[in-house]
Amino acid sequence: MMQKTITHSINSTTGGSADLSNGSKVEIQPGSVVKSDGTSYSGQVNMSVVYMDPTDVKFSETVAGGDMMARRSDSSDAVLFSYGILKVEMESPSGEKLNVTGGKPSTITTTIPASLVASAPATIPLWYFDENTGLWREEGTATKQGNKYVGTVNHFTDWNNDYPGYLTRVEGKVVDCQGTPIPGVVVKVGQTIAVTDEAGNYVRTVPTGVEFEISVEATQNFGMSSTPVQIPALTQNQVYQVPLCQLACFPYITGTFKDCSGNNIYGTLSVFWDNRNQGIMPTQTGGFRVYVAPNKQARLKFTSYSGTVIDTVVQTPSSPVELNLGNLRNCSGVVQCENSFVITGAGYNNKYVRLQSAVAIGYYSVKDSVTGLTCAAMDTTSFSLVFPGKTTGSFAWQSGALTYKTLNTFAAKTININVTEYGAVGEEIKGTFEGTFQSTSGPVTITNGKFCVIRHPDSQLKPEFLK
Repeated sequence: MMQKTITHSINSTTGGSADLSNGSKVEIQPGSVVKSDGTSYSGQVNMSVVYMDPTDVKFSETVAGGDMMARRSDSSDAVLFSYGILKVEMESPSGEKLNVTGGKPSTITTTIPASLVASAPATIPLWYFDENTGLWREEGTATKQGNKYVGTVNHFTDWNNDYPGYLTRVEGKVVDCQGTPIPGVVVKVGQTIAVTDEAGNYVRTVPTGVEFEISVEATQNFGMSSTPVQIPALTQNQVYQVPLCQLACFPYITGTFKDCSGNNIYGTLSVFWDNRNQGIMPTQTGGFRVYVAPNKQARLKFTSYSGTVIDTVVQTPSSPVELNLGNLRNCSGVVQCENSFVITGAGYNNKYVRLQSAVAIGYYSVKDSVTGLTCAAMDTTSFSLVFPGKTTGSFAWQSGALTYKTLNTFAAKTININVTEYGAVGEEIKGTFEGTFQSTSGPVTITNGKFCVIRHPDSQLKPEFLK
């Protein structure tokens, strides 16, 4: 059922209009609503209509296909620049998914952000997101009427009013006040983002023919920010060198996670202050360097690949200096975060498998109203699970995949998932699972499965193995 907020209700017989406060709206023709099998539907229609503002700082984090890559109707590739998106979903009161028939198209009106009205073209292609390819696809056009785009559509999804540009790219570098490169900085590049590498460098494919800004936003970077840089309209295959971005100096915390034998241990570090997660970063060496806001009580929670947890609270410096925590250890020997299962079938008999998890992530898919999680070891062992919503509970579900040595499963025939903990972003999602999976070597039964993953920010993306 629809996990989104129901914003409007109409009657399918009479049709109606779902109007938003910013002037955007969706108009449904009488008798145009159909069920998923294409047969006519009669009755109440619950709608979720959401406007997405492309000038919002977090637009790229919530829009499907955050890189804005697209496939045109002539099969050529493009990068999009959005002038507004309407997300439309429809259901019956019982939760049955509904849509509209192509024979009676609906009209969508999308408000153009004030800062983009002057540059908005008179007509613009409409685009929907293709989950199978991860690309936006061109279908139809919209016409500019004042500060709005108006067009007709034959089905509902995320409808994007976008200018399609040819592919070009920008390159840049971010350093601190002393000229030291800063890795892991989120750089807002027009309507997309890039993340700096270990040398502080970033690269992003962008559309030709439109002006945009590049900046470092405080809400995405532990409070660090920069003055926006205006980028001129670029030409196809041009490589534009962005001026060096030098940030003000911030305090930073360093340290190394070790086991009780003095060996570096690897895993994922989550950083919190002001009662929310400020960032999640993997560490492949055990060492870390993380920039922080000054004079905060910060919590550092590290989950190693083997499942041990190091959780500490520190006071961040009030001035831009280093706070070196030295070596951080957990010598309790207690595994607090385990990913494992017992496998029977296809040549295995009650075989216990525990993952040294190089990847252990989970996120809530806003688009599909499900939580997807993936655990992958440094060998070929992995499993992925999906369950509805984002809460604790028991779920009989049929979405899962598992790999062990040369055994690959391609479908979960039956699976039961029990979610015991569903933490905030940066905390754990924990639980157990069991079920039967189909493989090329025959059915396998999984019992005593355990999962423990770090919750990442909500996403518009479909869980990977469901694509």
